[in-house]
Amino acid sequence: MTDRSDPPARRAPAALRLIDGLAGLFAYGAAAALILLAASVFVDVVGRSFFNAPFTGTLEMTANWWMPTLTLFAFAYTERRQEHIKVTILLDALPLRMRQIVEGAFGVLATALLIALTWYTLVDALDSAGYRETTSSRPPVAIWPFKFVAVAGIGLFALQYAASTCRYFLGHLPRYHAYDTDADLG
Repeated sequence: MTDRSDPPARRAPAALRLIDGLAGLFAYGAAAALILLAASVFVDVVGRSFFNAPFTGTLEMTANWWMPTLTLFAFAYTERRQEHIKVTILLDALPLRMRQIVEGAFGVLATALLIALTWYTLVDALDSAGYRETTSSRPPVAIWPFKFVAVAGIGLFALQYAASTCRYFLGHLPRYHAYDTDADLG
């Protein structure tokens, strides 16, 4: 058995580091949305149970503000950490470099689809902002600002996926050493 040490870590280009940093910042936004969701539901339950006065708009805020922010802001960070669920049964049979190329090719396709989705979401958000879209509840809850949150979340997800795709083609994703089973054969 030969002693293989990991090659020295390569510093990512500045653009990739910036995208990674934004993904971390958006993860804090997702955490804040989770806290605000829990707080609004808590206030609603306490108000409803003890004071017979529910927190008006809790359901609308949860469905249109906090859940979209929570999920869409977390996507980029999850991609950065390579923690999205992947079915790799066919990829596991490929040599490491071929696997990187195949995943990079799929990354190009996924990035293009995410950019298209970002564009569509932006068009919808601008349309919604044009007429100040609200819920039909009493009192109405504004939902148009959070459509721009969706644009930001999906847009950053597209950028982070593009960054991951670059890393696939450059051959230095942080988790690839775990896939390199040839290294253990020594």
